[in-house]
Amino acid sequence: MNIAYKYPFLFRLISYACIWYFYLYFMDTYAPLGISWLSWHEQRIINFSEFLKVNGYLSFNGFSIWSECENCELSQGIWLDKIYMTHHSISYLPYLIFNHFFGKEALMFVGPLLDKFVIFISGIAISEIGTGLIKEKSKLPSFIVSMICFIFFAANPWTYKMLLAAWTEIYFLMFFLLGLISFNKKYNYLGLFLFFCSALSQWQWAFLIGAFYICVLWLQYIGSHRFKLKGFFARSNFKLNTQIVCSLIFPTGVLILIRIITQSTLENTAGSGILFRMGISGVDIHNGGLLGALQFLGGNRITRCLEGVDLSLLSSNLEMKITIFNCILSIGTMLIISIISIIGIFKLNREIFSSRTVIFPLSFALISMIFIFQQSLSVHLMGYSYIFSALFALGLTSLFALSFNSVQSSGLKIIFLFPITIGILITCIRVSMLTGTNG
Repeated sequence: MNIAYKYPFLFRLISYACIWYFYLYFMDTYAPLGISWLSWHEQRIINFSEFLKVNGYLSFNGFSIWSECENCELSQGIWLDKIYMTHHSISYLPYLIFNHFFGKEALMFVGPLLDKFVIFISGIAISEIGTGLIKEKSKLPSFIVSMICFIFFAANPWTYKMLLAAWTEIYFLMFFLLGLISFNKKYNYLGLFLFFCSALSQWQWAFLIGAFYICVLWLQYIGSHRFKLKGFFARSNFKLNTQIVCSLIFPTGVLILIRIITQSTLENTAGSGILFRMGISGVDIHNGGLLGALQFLGGNRITRCLEGVDLSLLSSNLEMKITIFNCILSIGTMLIISIISIIGIFKLNREIFSSRTVIFPLSFALISMIFIFQQSLSVHLMGYSYIFSALFALGLTSLFALSFNSVQSSGLKIIFLFPITIGILITCIRVSMLTGTNG
């Protein structure tokens, strides 16, 4: 995965920044929900941070509340049965620091900006990785490939949702991608540190990727089939690869242990259990099965097209019919584009062996989430689906860059790809604008 190529990084960085700025400006101007935190998300972050500030950062071993109430009384006694066990304070450390030193007003200002910066860094990372993988087999200029990849990552509906109510997945993905780049550049200790940070940010994804790496190591050294580690780890070094697994699994184990200890001291806690998230608790009205778990591929739920619609007037209101019909078409188009991007991932895997370093761990973790936690994926189209943004951008970019190689002129290829790229960008923005206040 060689990510060094023709154009200086500073030039690409300026180009990334310009694209990101103009996209944010456009969405801030025209998107109904804008680009800042939604009020309910803002209130949750404030209450989470203020509760720890008032009661001590080690109270309840670093766990806090996840309430949307305004101006709540934050004394411990009221919240003993409402401590939220899904998020640990270490995952929200930047927010806690700003709130502690500068107050909640600063947090409300800096928090959304920090989220945008983290997403921006992730977009740069996936674009640099993707271009480094593709450049040897593509006739497109590397600069064009990197810009296309960044556009598809930055402007898709799953990334847009993180502007409105960011989950800790944004930190996990940033650290994980930067870790891969560090290993590629042989900065092994930095890579291990970044993987360690990714696990502290979101232990569920780190656990799944760590489990994938363990299985690969097991198949390589114990199983009957001999795997080439080169295709799945950034480096073919058993000691380093073992350290990579430990950098993901160790912090995950510590966080799980802290959670178990904390829950054992409390009679009741907030948050849903594992069976509920899987959709087999016995009361699972939100479980749509695998199709429900896969609905994020459309960028939004089809039910978004029916919100606020008086169905009794449907037969007589032509404008309402047009609105619903075109809303469904937009989400359906996004679904088709997502499927095409998955085809691009398969093409990338087939043509560029080293791409497995990136796509296999993320794909395994995402597939595991979809198939195991079906109700969670059916309910939450934001957060979990954000990981798909990286695969979406890689897949579409690969399909564009590695196809049509029979066209000898790269200029002619760019001419034809330009309207297609713009068309996909418009669809992504259109579906993003359908996003509701609950994501």
